[in-house]
Order: sequence, then structure tokens, then C-alpha cells
Amino acid sequence: MKIKRIHISNYRAFLVNDDQEASRYMLDLPNGENLLIYGENGSGKSSLFRALKDFFNTVTNPQPFQKNLFYEAGNTSEPPFIDIEIDDNSHHRFSSDGNQYLLVNNESGGNTNYITQANITNGFISYRDLLKLHFRQDNQEPDLVSLFLGQDGLFSDMVVPAPAQPENKIAYKKLWIKCGGLDREALTDYNTNVTALFGELETKANMLLGFFQKECSLKIEYTDGVINDNTLNNPTISFKVKLFGKDLPEHDDMLNEARLTAIAISVFLAHQLCIPPAELKILFLDDIFIGLDMTNRIPLLKILTSDDLGDGSSFKDSQIFLTTYDREWFNVAKSYLGDWQKTEFYVDNHSSSIDRPLIKKSGSYEERAWFYLTQGDYPACANYLRKAFEQKLRDILPENMLRSGFSRSDNDTSHIIVSKKHLSINQNDEVWFFMPKESNAKNISQSGFTGLQKLIDKFETLIKGYGIDFQHIDDLNRIKNRLLNPLSHHDLRSPIFKTELETGFTILKELNKVKTQIIVEVPDENPVYLFFDKGDANTGNDYKYKFQLLENLILLEYNGEERMLNAECKPIARFLKSDNSEEPREGKNQKSLSDLCKGICIFSMLHKEDKRNVVFNPDDLINEVYTEAGQTLKNLL
Repeated sequence: MKIKRIHISNYRAFLVNDDQEASRYMLDLPNGENLLIYGENGSGKSSLFRALKDFFNTVTNPQPFQKNLFYEAGNTSEPPFIDIEIDDNSHHRFSSDGNQYLLVNNESGGNTNYITQANITNGFISYRDLLKLHFRQDNQEPDLVSLFLGQDGLFSDMVVPAPAQPENKIAYKKLWIKCGGLDREALTDYNTNVTALFGELETKANMLLGFFQKECSLKIEYTDGVINDNTLNNPTISFKVKLFGKDLPEHDDMLNEARLTAIAISVFLAHQLCIPPAELKILFLDDIFIGLDMTNRIPLLKILTSDDLGDGSSFKDSQIFLTTYDREWFNVAKSYLGDWQKTEFYVDNHSSSIDRPLIKKSGSYEERAWFYLTQGDYPACANYLRKAFEQKLRDILPENMLRSGFSRSDNDTSHIIVSKKHLSINQNDEVWFFMPKESNAKNISQSGFTGLQKLIDKFETLIKGYGIDFQHIDDLNRIKNRLLNPLSHHDLRSPIFKTELETGFTILKELNKVKTQIIVEVPDENPVYLFFDKGDANTGNDYKYKFQLLENLILLEYNGEERMLNAECKPIARFLKSDNSEEPREGKNQKSLSDLCKGICIFSMLHKEDKRNVVFNPDDLINEVYTEAGQTLKNLL
């Protein structure tokens, strides 16, 4: 069981100003991947750590939701939340509305107790947690009993595995409460099981410590709790460290930070290996590299990715989240963690008056453009913004406008061999264009190369042709030169250039509202036929007209308006509905369904009628067209 999506709104650093930003803080892990995160100081990576930790804690221990300090109720349609989607298609939420955990959806209908189990595993480890093992406050030794066995200790919610008394098979913290009632049998079960538990913890910690430094070894000493004179005396826990076989009486004062950190990491990870298996096991390591030098960081990656740590155990069943503030180390770690997802957190102080995180999502030109805007690298921002516009416009434009004469098919494996002296090649982000040369080696035409300028022109033709009121088209034309050639600006860091880029983001935001949906897809292998019924006024017969769709039939939507885009089609035949007899009627290709249906309607009118001023509603005609399965296009919308 793994997390496949995390969605956060107005929790701690994750400020969302309005519903347009609703998906700003969404991390997709579609296959339940592990995640490596680089984050600047103050970029929100620790807020992500706290978000997941609070989410799982609130299932068993309700607590206040930590809203963003600058959140204003009413700016978003939903109250602040932390959403988790699991790969069993269940959807869980920690909402500020009542500070409660909610099971939003559970498609499988299965048991979701794994959420509670994930909290018991205590898999959230930060650098501050590591300090608890060796940091002395007021010259006092660390309180290891509270760390491991206290009310919120690492093992406190773990069920005692092998008590002599069956009624003592309860969580360690509950059994200790029984011990407080001077129950000697309970205390015996407690001491026996804790001794065995810390023996296992010691063995596994030394196994992991061997990945870092073979010269160090650890001994965990547990002294039983006892009842004397009707008083329960607490147990004690202490760590004894050897270096090159020699005892170190005060190891926390004698070892350097790298060795202390390696010991602490080994103990915390060994704790995870001692926890019974769980369906959902989260291991979140937040900035624990701080105390490690480079030579001790690589061993940690080997521990996390090993198939066998030495005793058959591993972290393969855990979903791991690993954060670092060290950019150089992040780049090194990426090469070791090839199948992990990687993302980057930055401080965004441009898109809002309040500093907040910016999550750099790979593969999104718009997100990369935002990132470079926040970093003040305006030429790079303009470059990715141009790519974002080109990508979006290509998604919107239909095939017959985008590349007349070219096919989008990925299945076309035909080829042709032409001498280089007769052919030149251009390319954009999506395709290559091969163009013949004149004898003087100049290109005859580059009309097929649809860069941003031509894409904008084609988009303008599209919206005007279909009567769509896209009010930003003039603004887009005004800034296109900056996007086409950002280096032409005389001052690359001037407020004017930044303002133009911000205008570009505003236009792109509006452009993203333009949606296209394929209603009927035309595959390369098999023809697609559509039908239209019409009675012939001259013969009195009812006919079914058959025609072939040659291009995908696409619906365009914007601001509540819908337009069926032109798709080329070809008349094939008509059938007499009374006996289904066929009359071949193959004709010329028509540029749209409405033109073809209009032609059929005019042809079916009485010959003596004046057809010059006849008006048909294109939408009404198209809605009556149906597929071979009998579905009308109206029902497919």
C-alpha cells in the first residue's frame, strides 16, 4: 500500500489565495514512488513533513489543524485541508473544519485500518529527533526511556508480542499503566518483552552502523523497572559505545558529529525494522543529512535502497520521503535514486505578497517558467513561457489547422531517402519538418513550421471563425515578440520586462480555460462512419445517409460556450430505410459535418423550392448525427 497523491491547501507554509490555485500544492506519485526533495531554507519542505505527520497523528489523536497564518476564510471554496490518496483508490482528508479526519472516498470498499497502523510505526524522523539520542541539556543525559517508551515514545503504541499473561498483549504504554498499579505479573511481562525488544534493536542498529563506520559498535543497556516498598521504580536505558574496541565513557562528548549522527540514524532506522509489518509504512527523513559528511551520506542511500541489509530485512516495503537543503548533494543523490521521483521546493516571493513555497514540477513548462520568474532569471522564464504557450496552443488547435498535410499518427513507419543537398530540416518541441531546397540551397517554404507566431495567428483565426470571445488575444499579440526573442530586451532585469512576463502568465491562465475534447476519434487502422437520417420531399422516402469521418471530431469549450470544430468528412452512400437497400453516393470531401448535413437537407428539398436563402442551425444538424452504435453526437457530448 502506497500514497499516490498528496494535496495540501492552507496548511502551515502552503498558502493558497483562491480556487485558481487549488492544485498549487499537489504531489503526484502515481505508482507509489519514493520521493527525493530538494528545498531551500524556508521553502516548505519541513511543512510537508509536518503535514504528513499531523495527518496520520490526527487519526488516533485529534489535534488542531495548523492553518497558514495568512489564510483568510472565504478566499477558497474549501476550508484548509491535507488530502492523501492511496493506491487502493481511497481518499482521506484531515480538515480544519472540525479538526477531523475524514474518509472522503473508498472505491474498493476495503478496510482502511492501515491509516491507524501507519501512525503507530512512527516513521517520521528529523534532524532534531536525532539530537534526542545524544544532546545533553543542562548537562543531563538524554531521557531515553521517554524517547522509546514514554507516552509518545517510539515503541509506546507497539503491542507487546509475547506476554506470559494473555491479557497483557496490549500496547507497551498501556501495559506500563498496569505496572503503575503495582501489578507484578504485568511488570514481569513488560521487562521481559522490552529486554528482548532492545536486544533486537541493538543487533539491527549495529548492522546498519556497519554501513557507515565499522570501527564503531553500540551496546544498549536496559535495567528493569522494579517494585520496592509498594513503589514502582522506572527502568533505565543507556547507550554504551566502543570505538576500535575501546569503551568510550562519554561518547557524546568524544565522538565527532558525523559519528554521532551515524549512530542516531542507525538506531532510528533499526527501530523501523523492529516494528511489525504494516500495509502502509511511511518513512519520512527530513534533513537528516545535516550532520553527515559526504562519505557518510552515500552509505545511508545504500541502506535505504538495499534488497538485503544483512539479515534479510530491507526498506523495500516502506514509501520513503527524503529531503535535503543541500543542492549539490541533491544532484549526487539523484544518480543513486534513479527510480525515485524528484522535486524541488523554492521560496516564491513574486506571485504573492507573502513568501510561500513553489514546487517545481518536472515536465511542466509553466511551472519551470514560474520558477525562473521567482529567481529573477527573466530570459529563462520567457523561454519556458514561450514553450508553455506553444504546447497549449498545439493542444487546442485541431489537426486541420495545426499542420495541414501532416499526420499526428505515431504508427506511421514509412520512410524516404533524400540527399541532404536537396532537403533542409527544421524542428520545434513536437515534430521535425523536412523542406525541399531550391538549387541555390534556399528553402522553398517554411509554411509547415508552426512556431509561436503562426500558432497565435491560427488560434486567432479559430476563435474569430467560431465567434469565441477570447479577450486576451490582443495582449498575446503584444507580448509575443518578447517571448519569441527575450534577449532582444535592452534590460533583462527591468520592471517592464517582468511586467510583460506576468502579463504572459495571466494570459496563459486564461488560455488554460480553453478545453478541447475528442468526441469521436479516428484511428489509423479502421474507418469511422457516421449517419444522418433525412426524408426526401420529392420521393417521399426516408433515407439513412452514411459518410466517413476523416478527422477527429473535437468539441471546444470556453467560459460555458461550446463549439464543434470542423472535421473533414466524405459521403459514402445512402440507404432506403424501408428495406435497407443501398445506393452508392460517394462524393467530394466536405470540410465539416454541418456542411455535409446542410447539403443533404438542401438536396432533399422539393426541386421547385428556392434554396438560395435557406438557413439551417449547424448545432441542430450535428446533434442528429449518430454513430454505427446508434449513439447521437448530442448524447456523446
